[in-house]
Amino acid sequence: MIQLGIQIGHLHPLFVHLPIGIIMMAFLLEVYSRFIAKKSFDEIIEFTLLVAGATAILSLGTGWLLGEESGYDVDSLFLHRWMAVSFTVTTVLLYFVKRSKITWLSKSYISLFLVVLGLISLTGHFGGNMTHGEDYLFLEEKEELVITNIQEAKVYAQIVQPIFDDKCVSCHNANKAKGGLVMNSPNELLKGGDNGGFLDTIAGQERSMFLERVHLPLENEDHMPPKGKVQLTDNEKILLEWWLENKNCFECKVNELPREGKLAAILTSLEQDTSALAVLAKDAVEIPKEWLQNIRGAGIPVQTLSGKNHLLAVNMSSMDSITEDMLEALEEYAPNIVEMDFGFSNFSDELMSQLKPFKNLLKLKLQHTNVTDAIADDLSDFELLESLNLYGTAVTDKLVLELKKNKKLQSIYLWNTSVSTDGLTQLQTNNPGLTIQQIGADVFEATILDPPTIISDVSFFSDHLTISIESLFEGTEIYYTIDGSTPTEASLKYDAEITLQTTANVKAIAVKKEWKPSVIAERTFIKNNIAYNNVNLLTIPNEKYAGQKGKTLIDQKRGSTNFVDGNWLGFEGKHLNAIVELKEQNKISKVSIGALSAPASWIFYPKTLVVSASKDGVNYKEIGRKELGEEEPNAEVKLTFFDLEVAPTNAKYVKLQIQSPLKNPAWHTDPGGKSWIFIDEVVLN
Repeated sequence: MIQLGIQIGHLHPLFVHLPIGIIMMAFLLEVYSRFIAKKSFDEIIEFTLLVAGATAILSLGTGWLLGEESGYDVDSLFLHRWMAVSFTVTTVLLYFVKRSKITWLSKSYISLFLVVLGLISLTGHFGGNMTHGEDYLFLEEKEELVITNIQEAKVYAQIVQPIFDDKCVSCHNANKAKGGLVMNSPNELLKGGDNGGFLDTIAGQERSMFLERVHLPLENEDHMPPKGKVQLTDNEKILLEWWLENKNCFECKVNELPREGKLAAILTSLEQDTSALAVLAKDAVEIPKEWLQNIRGAGIPVQTLSGKNHLLAVNMSSMDSITEDMLEALEEYAPNIVEMDFGFSNFSDELMSQLKPFKNLLKLKLQHTNVTDAIADDLSDFELLESLNLYGTAVTDKLVLELKKNKKLQSIYLWNTSVSTDGLTQLQTNNPGLTIQQIGADVFEATILDPPTIISDVSFFSDHLTISIESLFEGTEIYYTIDGSTPTEASLKYDAEITLQTTANVKAIAVKKEWKPSVIAERTFIKNNIAYNNVNLLTIPNEKYAGQKGKTLIDQKRGSTNFVDGNWLGFEGKHLNAIVELKEQNKISKVSIGALSAPASWIFYPKTLVVSASKDGVNYKEIGRKELGEEEPNAEVKLTFFDLEVAPTNAKYVKLQIQSPLKNPAWHTDPGGKSWIFIDEVVLN
């Protein structure tokens, strides 16, 4: 009988909202009737109140029966029940008062109506508290949990509990403990529910009770979360299974538990870059190419900060003709501009006021300009400013003491200014995290040109490719080569776009009278006219640098010097072995691989490249081998394509053995430690 009552009680959600809506409609009709005096309105309102009373009784009855089901907080249930009784009684009474012809009773009608509205509000409030938690109605916005280093993240507190909070706690909390289970804390989880240990493995099965219910069909009444609730995603299920398989450790960090394959990728996806640059990049709008072209055409050097975002850097260094109009022209996309360089230019206090729209500046270079302490107020507007260069300016202690308003400032250059030692001390006191760069003046001498920029959206082509070369400095000349040789003023002079017909290693320098030539800009463009079907990796890359697995090697996307950009495959202390399957049999005469070297990060170029070919994918014959040599001592970060010419060979499958040095060389800071190889692309011709 009790079970039947509870089953009838399950109809409560069907009836609970009816009296609320009907009472509100009756109240609106009552208000409306005050403006239009019609007897028919009284009849309609009476009927509406009658229906409201009837549905209130149904809601009360089913709700009372549902309350017999275990799992509800006793105090919350008591308040909700008796508020519901009060509401139901007063609603029925309100109907009879509306029909009454007794004068004194009729006068209490409006007051009683207001009491009914108050009671229904309180009843709903206590009901919401009971089912969704006491903070449901006036829920405070929770601070988003951000993981900046997934390896150091607490597995339970930062990964598992947020999933429970999002998908489970609404049914398993102190006010509504469905099945006697509360999931707000480790202690409550360990207690389990009415059916026993929630996290314990079920006798005769491999899964815990929790996982068993998670994997039940959605239609099953024991499925968690129940049908109609937001379900766990596949990634969330994998994370919870991983935690439970490792004995549901409540204090473990991610790096203390095994993590491989898809799990490693899921964990990595939880990590967020919270730097100001990353936040701005996320919100930055796309900039039309036409706008960039127009700005550059107006003589304003602007470059995109990265191919992966829409942020901009403006470089007006060494220009002696900067005007307000030029700065105003940049305002349309001011939020995208995070770096501005006015060093060695005619920039002044007056022009500084024109930078007010550029609120997202992270780096500002004013070295060797005419700015003074007058720019202090303008600098305070840049709340995100991280780096400020004031080398060789007329600023004094007065300005640097105002910099305490720039809370995000991390680095400042003050060589050759009138800032005193006391001023520097006070600045450091006001900004404890600030690095004051007191370095030689020659660091900022504008005697060496920045290298030109070799511009192309792609690095690979099948027929031909047109590229261009630009310099940020006015009045420069550009000289280039396409065969990898060192460019000089005797090399080809750049006058117009260059069309490449074959693979080319383009190098360029910028030259200006009375200036030292720039360092060499270099970029390789690869002609590739063979179509690939697939790449089978015989060696598993490190989980953090797995890219798109084998596809990474044939996606025609070059990796950058930032080896965490997702375009590299990284291997620690082991060789890379892979098989490239072509779409159809082709004649192979050249194999190229793209590699990264960053000794400071334990990354080195491969030592040997071995290539074998096969027509059937079973029988392979070595067709080429090249010793790439060992790197000389250096700390540069650089990219290179290594080429191996082979005897023309027909093949459908090409096996690659890219051999790693395996260990850091003797000259390294950690000699003998495990070294890495990073490969981003394989090209066959």
